[in-house]
Parts: sequence; structure tokens; C-alpha cells
Amino acid sequence: MSQEPPKRTSESHVCVDQVIQKVGKKITLGLPLGLGKPIHFINALYQRAKDDPEIDLHIVTALSLVAPKPKPGLEARFMGPFIERIYGDIPELEYARDVLNHQLPDNVKVSEFFFQAGNYLNHKEQQQRYICTNYTHALRDLLALDINVVAQIVAPDTDPAHPDQVSLSCNPDLSLDLFTELRAAETDTKPVALVAECNRNLPFFGNDAALPTSTFDVIFDTESTDYPLFSVPQAPINATDHLIGFYASTLLKDGGTLQVGIGSLGSALIYSTCLRHQNNSAWQSLYHHLQVAERFPVAKKYGGIAPFTKGLYGCSEMMVDGFIYLFEAGVLSRKVYPDAELQQQINDGIPLPESINDSRLAQGVVMHGGFYLGPRNFYQKLAQLTPEQRKLINMTSVNFINDLNDHRFGDQRLKAAQRVSSRFINSAMQCTLDGAAVSDGLEDGRVLSGVGGQYNFVAMAHELKGARSILTLRSTRTANGKTNSNIVFSYGHCTIPRHLRDIVITEYGIADLRGKSDENVYLALIRIADSRFQADLLKQAKKAGKVDANFEMPADWQHNTPAAVAQTLREFQQQDLFPPFPFGCEFSDEELRIGKGLKQLKADTATPLGKAKTLIQAFLFGSAGHKYASLLERMQLEKTPDFKTWLDRRLLVWGLKKADA
Repeated sequence: MSQEPPKRTSESHVCVDQVIQKVGKKITLGLPLGLGKPIHFINALYQRAKDDPEIDLHIVTALSLVAPKPKPGLEARFMGPFIERIYGDIPELEYARDVLNHQLPDNVKVSEFFFQAGNYLNHKEQQQRYICTNYTHALRDLLALDINVVAQIVAPDTDPAHPDQVSLSCNPDLSLDLFTELRAAETDTKPVALVAECNRNLPFFGNDAALPTSTFDVIFDTESTDYPLFSVPQAPINATDHLIGFYASTLLKDGGTLQVGIGSLGSALIYSTCLRHQNNSAWQSLYHHLQVAERFPVAKKYGGIAPFTKGLYGCSEMMVDGFIYLFEAGVLSRKVYPDAELQQQINDGIPLPESINDSRLAQGVVMHGGFYLGPRNFYQKLAQLTPEQRKLINMTSVNFINDLNDHRFGDQRLKAAQRVSSRFINSAMQCTLDGAAVSDGLEDGRVLSGVGGQYNFVAMAHELKGARSILTLRSTRTANGKTNSNIVFSYGHCTIPRHLRDIVITEYGIADLRGKSDENVYLALIRIADSRFQADLLKQAKKAGKVDANFEMPADWQHNTPAAVAQTLREFQQQDLFPPFPFGCEFSDEELRIGKGLKQLKADTATPLGKAKTLIQAFLFGSAGHKYASLLERMQLEKTPDFKTWLDRRLLVWGLKKADA
């Protein structure tokens, strides 16, 4: 089917007109996950569908981002101004809000293959419409749904030499291959509409992410409607997370490859990796204090303790903000090249011939990423990169990154040559004693988030020579006042099956499971479990016949306590190492103090008895002095015109006093 030049418009309703004119009123709309959704176009199309019941709209996507809605009371007083500050200038994704509120019209449905974590845990409609798929299979499954419209936010090229070029920037992950597949299958009777919405706040990336404007049928472009990018604020890194990240950093090999996911566990790894490179003496001090090499030989065999003189290469479906900090620290510096023979020569340390074409060396990059999402300062850092620095980052197809099959951007031989000493590091919620991991759903089938690319990377770690899969998890979780172990005997759902078990890390150490017998696997995981649960886990393992009935737990295994974790880092934190926000924070210092007090209150009121006790203490001891005047002002609690406000004030002050103590 011949492709006409794109229709350019500055009005979103005209985009909708053009799409309906081309494909009709039965629309299956594919949208990028996360940041790449073109909000103006989507909202206009969704509104048209609400106004016209003849339109049949099916939105297929992942990670529909919406700002949190705080509960009334202290949470709203605290989060309301923060949410307005962070998200106030960003138009809301209207279909996503209506999904959360159960307000979708009958002629619209939304299917996602990855949820914003926890948003739809108790949402029956979205649980029913969830599409379970690996990231590398998402393209296949999208095509099977007969998608006929794809819309995406793009970055215009600011270089006057390339006026007819845009960048997929934050989301080439599926789009690069989806556009090609849809165009190849398009016919006069099966038309397709590709829509681009320009936003100059989106950093421009070239390499694979740059496409000609002729790729699209419709381009929405008006600078007056550019909006800030949706951000995900930094989560605090506590002592538990820091120790997990530290253990993971001991497994990184200089000259290797790194994949890492989002969240505080990923940030903790990034911090410890930068510390290993920039303050190696402090990093080694903790390494020796923990006796890592002696207690966990896998770290000595597969990892390293020196700074990164060769550097690391990033190959990650998600380019988290941590990669920029590794880049700034000089850690993300190992270049890879789109030429298997050249790459292998460099890997083998063979001197390159003088006749080698300089243009081949100019194609080196230090990062392949499929999509990005992160805090506001991350986007600012991306925008401030020089043209030369941006060339070192190749935002590209997730099907190139997430598996080893041949792809138009590189075959299996090239991928293997680039991905030497790979460390694929992802977080899990729970781990069973036989080594299966739970990362995306609950035992009753409800989905918390999604598989995403975790299975892809775990499987790839077993295929690549010298690669390891590393799953990080906190040893316990606390809910409703009760603490439970995240290492369990068994569980009715898993994301990673036991036959792909490899390395598991908690704050208490490293369990090397690959190729080990079941008894050794069970014991390795019990060894890094919280000591409050070790005896019961061992009892269950013995009862199942997986551990010898005469086995006695060594004494040095039985000191896995939160107090020990805090004590381990205390001396380092007194030297301003391992801070809660090493990469900046969206909250002010006052807000951090308030947040600490509210967290204390939440913990204290997790049970009915705790609520009653806290109310009594707040009544008796919740009076405020001048010490909390500015915090009460931030929470609009200077005055108490009614009993509810008075009680909120007393509760907050009591929480602040306990947190300070």
C-alpha cells in the first residue's frame, strides 16, 4: 500500500478525524508502555469514543501512568501539595483515571500486559483483561489483536539539518518493530494509522531511535501544548536495601555487562557500584567486614573488588536513571560495536589493524536501552547531554536487547560478543526454598505488576557464557502489623521457575543456586533468610525430605536480624555513606521529616490495638511546641477549627515525636 506524506496538524481533534477517516470506527489502539503515550491525542480519541457510541475502542498497552490520589486526612494534607508540584502541569491520562474509577464507557476497553505496581490488584475488570506475556512476546501478541492504530510521543530533531526526522526517544522498545510489521501487512482493506505527537521536553536520541517523519500518517505538533514528562520520584534506600545492593555490586565484573531494574533495590546497587569505583577503600572496608569472599565464594569467582578500569556496558530493557550516574562516575564506559568480528577482536585484546575504518569505531555505544522512565532530574540530565554523549546511548528495540535471537540490528553472534560477563539483576517479592521466584503476582492469581522482561533476562543468563542472573529481595515484609518471611517453603504462583534458579540476594548475603542439589539450594536460601523464620523453614525442609534430618544449623547463620543490618551500616552512615537519597529527592527536608512521622503513625496503627493505643497517646502527649511550627504550617494544621482537624494535628505531632525519638 503506497504511503502518502504525513498530515501535520496543531489540533488534536483533527488527528482523531484523520485516524477515523483512514481506519474507520473500530479501533484497536496500541500505545507504548510508560512515558511514550501521546496524552493529547489519546484524550481526544477517548473523548470522541465517549461522545460517539458507534466507535469501538480497544486500548492495548502497559504501564498507564497516573498521579496518585491520596486518602482524605493526613495523607491528603501531606501528598496533595507534593502531587500538585510534581504533576500539576501534566495533563492526566483520562482513560487510565476512568479505569481506576470503574467509569469506562461500554464501547471502550483497556488491556494491559504490565500494571503500575499494585494499582489494579483489587480491580476485577482489569484483572480479567490482563494479558500475560513476556516482553519479547508482546509484539507478537499485539499483532494478534489486529492493532490498526499506534500512537506515540516523539522528540523533534532540533538540528536544522534534519527537519524531517523525529526520535522515538523514551520508547523505541516495541514501536520500532511494530511499525515495520504493521506497514508490511497493510493493505487497502486493512489500513493502519501511525500517529506521532511531538513534545520538545522529550530528549532527542539518534541511532536506532531516529526515524523519518514519513513513518507516520499523522503528526500532531504545536509547541504551546508541550507538557513536562511524567516522573517517578526517587524512593528512599534504607539499610536493608543498601546491603542488598552492596552484595550485588560484589558480583559485577570489570569489563562486563549490566542490566538492572527500577526501584530502591536497583538504586542501591547503583550507589554501591559507584562507591566501589570512586571510594574503593570504603567499599572494600565493608566487603572485608562482611567477609564476603570467605562466606560467599561466588563473589570472588564471578565478581571483583577493584574500580572499573575497563568499565561496564549497559544492556537493559529499561534505562533507569542509575545508568546516568554510572556514566557520570566513569563506570558506564565499555563501548560495544555493531560488528561481530570487530567486537570479538576487541574482546580478545587483539590489536586492531591500522587500516580499520574509523567510522566503524565511531559507532561504539556504552548503552542499549529499550525505554526510560524516572525522576525529573533524570530527564534534565538526559536533556543536558552533549551530542557526542548522546551518541553513546542507543535507545532501540526490546527484541534486540531482551533475547539472543537474530534481529535486524544484530544477530546472535554479535549479541553474545557484546554481552560478555553479563549480570542481569532484577528484584523479586518472594522466593521458595526450591529456588522459584515470585515477582509479579499473588497465589490467588491476581496480578500485581507483570512479568515484563524478567523471565527474558533470567533465561538469557543461562544461555550466555559467563553470565549470571541475580534476583534481589528483602528477606521479610510487614503488613497490618505482622512480619512475614519472603523466603517461603512453597507458593502457588511463580514468575521464574525453579529450573532457572541462579543467584538470590537478601540483606543477609548471597545464595548461589545454579547447578546445586536441592538440599544445598534449600540450605543456601535458609542461610540468607531472617533468623526469626529459619527454624521453621528448616523444619519444613526436613519434613519434606529435602534436608537431612540430622542437619544442625550453624551458629553463624543465626544472626540475621534487622538490628544486625542497622549495626553493620551505622559506622559508614556516620561518615555520610549509604544515605537514604544518594541521587537526590523530590521532597523538601521538612517533608521528609513529616513523612517519617506519618510512616511511624502508619506502623503504630496497623492493628486495632495499635490504633487505640496511638489515639490515647496522641490525646495525652500530642501537644505541639514551637519545634513543629513549620511542619504544621506545611500540613495546614496551624489552626484547628474542628475536632477532626484537632485530632489530625495531635496524631501528627505524636508521630513526629516518636520518629524523632
